[in-house]
Amino acid sequence: MKSKIKNRLIFFGVIVLLLGAFSFWYKTTYSMEEIVGYSLNSDALSKKIAIATQGSPFKNALVTNIVNHYKKDSVFINVDDISKLPTLSVQEYDVIIIIHTWEYGNPPEVVSQFINKNISTKEKLLVVATSGQGTHKIEGVDALAGESILENASDLSNTIIEKIEMLLQ
Repeated sequence: MKSKIKNRLIFFGVIVLLLGAFSFWYKTTYSMEEIVGYSLNSDALSKKIAIATQGSPFKNALVTNIVNHYKKDSVFINVDDISKLPTLSVQEYDVIIIIHTWEYGNPPEVVSQFINKNISTKEKLLVVATSGQGTHKIEGVDALAGESILENASDLSNTIIEKIEMLLQ
């Protein structure tokens, strides 16, 4: 009887270790890079855009296309990592773009918390989610979804810019 209990404990211990190892591998393989934030143009300008993003070639291409479109306009642009969302003041910006990936079937917790905290100003939010299927997005806010296919970055950037234009009017 004692050996049966011991064998079961060993079996469950091995399962827990395997699940832990898989979770660690998945997180290190598929987690997004943290980006270094930067700003363009004067923060004294009347139109302001904040972009909170994660680092990946696709997301970086989206941000670069958006920034290049507005860099010569009279628009202040602040780009930062999504981990900085808790410190972002919604009242300071006309448009807040959040670009994130789905992790374990959900948006990152910091993104969900930020949206829930600022749902009363959701008209300023534009959320862009990438996922394997390209269909997952947060409900209740203006959201776009897509796969992280670099060749599609230009088309998605143009759609984002069109939405920004409507919000800046």
